[in-house]
Amino acid sequence: MSPSKTRRLILPAIAVLLFLFLLGIVLYLFLPRGYRQITTTLMPGPGGEINILIIGKDARALNPALDRGGATRIPREKTAHADVVIVCHINLASNWVNFVTLPRDLLVVVPGVTTAQSPTDFSRMEKLTHTHAIGGEPLLRRTVENLLGIKIHRFIAFDFDTFRMVFRLLRSFIPPIRLGKQKLADPNQALKFVRQRYGLTYDDLDRCRNTLNFINTIIRASWRFTNTRVGEMIIKQVFNIIGDDTDLTPADVAQLINELHHRQFTPQRVRMAVLVSEGRPVTLDRYAMTLSCYLPIYPEIEKQVEFFLKDNERIQALDFMTQQPYFSPDYMAVDYDILPSPVTDTTQRQKLAENVLKKLLLPEETI
Repeated sequence: MSPSKTRRLILPAIAVLLFLFLLGIVLYLFLPRGYRQITTTLMPGPGGEINILIIGKDARALNPALDRGGATRIPREKTAHADVVIVCHINLASNWVNFVTLPRDLLVVVPGVTTAQSPTDFSRMEKLTHTHAIGGEPLLRRTVENLLGIKIHRFIAFDFDTFRMVFRLLRSFIPPIRLGKQKLADPNQALKFVRQRYGLTYDDLDRCRNTLNFINTIIRASWRFTNTRVGEMIIKQVFNIIGDDTDLTPADVAQLINELHHRQFTPQRVRMAVLVSEGRPVTLDRYAMTLSCYLPIYPEIEKQVEFFLKDNERIQALDFMTQQPYFSPDYMAVDYDILPSPVTDTTQRQKLAENVLKKLLLPEETI
């Protein structure tokens, strides 16, 4: 056989072998993995439920000049407010995943910190967002558990850098995120979208809704490769980015994904809800100041907790993903923005506020 004929035969054979080799790599990385037992200490509750607290904190750079748009993580403030607080409720028995978000300015009883004498003693409560600044994740976790009557099994927190870095990583595998008329292809665009609340019709409630829609879109775009080897590599990289801001482990997440895939879960079985609440000016004892707050609509929230977090399908609860009408309890007719008239009481409040602010070092614009 002549050399030219040999080359004509060898070149196609090499091309076929190269194609098969590349195809094998793609199949190895992206083919779904079968069901397997993964060792983890994350155990579901008696009804198959697992609650994960997702926190978005506003930890700012100690040296903003080093900020490279989330390409790397730079030193951040240790004290930060929780701008995003979401309970991810996974029920492995019913095969539903529910995301319930709490407005950052919701007034709550903070265990060991506030002195509210009743569920409507709002002047002696605290904003949910401040809870993280006061006691970090442990206090925020106890506060959410106390408010909703549930157990938080794990938490994961994102600051500005880790959010942008994780989004940049996911964008290597998914198309740009489209939400309404907005196209989010850049990490800074995505961060601005989930943090934006000024100029929105319903302020923080709309920000809660936008954040949930953002998460749901990410799940829909990425779920197809979560139970693959490339999905496992992404999970490990995400945990490398998050660092110590979580008590979840890659094994925990891999096991949850493994179980959900085994039960034929699809993103169509994701439900989203915002706690029903209403914005009001309230004078808080802790600061002797009138602040913009959200009052919880307890009758509606009780139904939401039963349906979305305790899996009681017989309850009809609002998801509040639109501004749905609700019945306002009697306590909503009370004015909470008036300081009491006695001068001594007012003076005591001001002294208390001064001591609290000195201790927390909370800048005025974050209140």
